[in-house]
Amino acid sequence: SGRQNASVIDMSAHYSPPTPKDPPIPPNIVSKPKFAVIGGSGVTVAGVDRFSFQTPFGPVLNISFLDSEQKVVFVNRHQCTHMDENWGPTYAPPHQVNFHAIIYALKALNARAICAIGSTGTLQPLKVPVGSIVMPDDFVFALPEPVTYWGKCKMGLFDPAEGEHGRIHFAPATGDDKDWVDFRMWVQSQLAPVLSQHKDKIVMAKGQTSEVWPCVDSTSVSNDVRCAYLQTPGPRFETRSEIKSYRQMGDIVGMTCASEWTLASELKLPYVLICAIDNSANGLSTHAGGPVQEYLDHKGAISTVTSALVHALTHALSSKE
Repeated sequence: SGRQNASVIDMSAHYSPPTPKDPPIPPNIVSKPKFAVIGGSGVTVAGVDRFSFQTPFGPVLNISFLDSEQKVVFVNRHQCTHMDENWGPTYAPPHQVNFHAIIYALKALNARAICAIGSTGTLQPLKVPVGSIVMPDDFVFALPEPVTYWGKCKMGLFDPAEGEHGRIHFAPATGDDKDWVDFRMWVQSQLAPVLSQHKDKIVMAKGQTSEVWPCVDSTSVSNDVRCAYLQTPGPRFETRSEIKSYRQMGDIVGMTCASEWTLASELKLPYVLICAIDNSANGLSTHAGGPVQEYLDHKGAISTVTSALVHALTHALSSKE
């Protein structure tokens, strides 16, 4: 038949997960249509009440809602998939984040699309300087490996049939993905006012204007990649020689978001990524105080802008139909 064997294990029937300290999300909230925001190390906002959600891949905890109507669900990728000795959330470095659990949970929570915030380094300091905010239109893995739900839950090939969670054969981040392109353009329009509100804290990337920010060159998506996110395995930072090679592949570098983007795309969840550039990649900084001082000089401003982005997203998503 060409489809995945029907004998795929129903993991939920064979896995007895530990019980998180956070209470489960009530069923009436689970069923509500909503949007999701994923934050990372540079995002400090969160809702008041914390919840958990069990998936076949493990629990997702420290889940909160950013609005009173519970239409905008928030998770911090580094603080939601690992538990400490008291069954509370604890930090997971990039290579140990349980991306499968996070994206599966957001889909199961009836999220219609995902906005993600990522902290990144620049591979092209003259094009994408430290202190800028960009919305990548493509991604690449430095070390390509399968990132998929295939073999873990029922998946289709080119389009999910009834009972299947998603599909595995697709081209991500293309202009003919209307749902993604439309959502991406809508997010850009909602975030654009942040630029004028915090222009003293934002450095513009090459090709950015007030009309397209935080996109680069254009809000549309074409065959010409305008800003590519490159993912490395982590948790260490890259060597100078690695960066020299990676500069031929991408514009900014991180350790997490391409995995999220891939899995969200498998489940047909539009995924829009907004990246804060808080450092120059190893060997590229021309700052008089070196790369660490460069990061420290921009850390406060980037934190302020990132919080403003999340607040703008929350306001817009909570009222989006």
